[in-house]
Amino acid sequence: MFMENILRNFFGIDVEDRKELAKKVAHSANDLDFEMAIAAHENWKLRLQSFLEGRSTETFVAEEICFDNRCDLGKWIYSAGRAKLGTFPGFTALVGHHKMFHYAASNVVALVQAGKIEEAEKILGMQFTLHSNEVIRDLRMLHTLTRQPD
Repeated sequence: MFMENILRNFFGIDVEDRKELAKKVAHSANDLDFEMAIAAHENWKLRLQSFLEGRSTETFVAEEICFDNRCDLGKWIYSAGRAKLGTFPGFTALVGHHKMFHYAASNVVALVQAGKIEEAEKILGMQFTLHSNEVIRDLRMLHTLTRQPD
């Protein structure tokens, strides 16, 4: 039932031969390490929190962070991911969630740099966290599908 829910929720269809779909997802994800992508996106909140608190040694550029096609996940989304999975509703949702993740991260950085710490904290705690959780959920669904036994 769990797998059928993933298929229904992410792909918007009931798939009788999930092995075939799993192969399609796995093939499209040859260049994407799901666990690393999940860890990288989870780590962003810690990095931004450290930046917000003035403890970070990283240089953040809001005008660069806002681009969702420059990180490893974004490169995959706009290449192999889109080519193989672009017609599925869940993939479209992942694209939107990932784009909003980058916009929210960029907004946090811009607000901190403008000295608007309280506003940055709100964005980090609400919008950023929401979109981060959505990206991670989407990636976990795809990863679960690729790990199904043959």
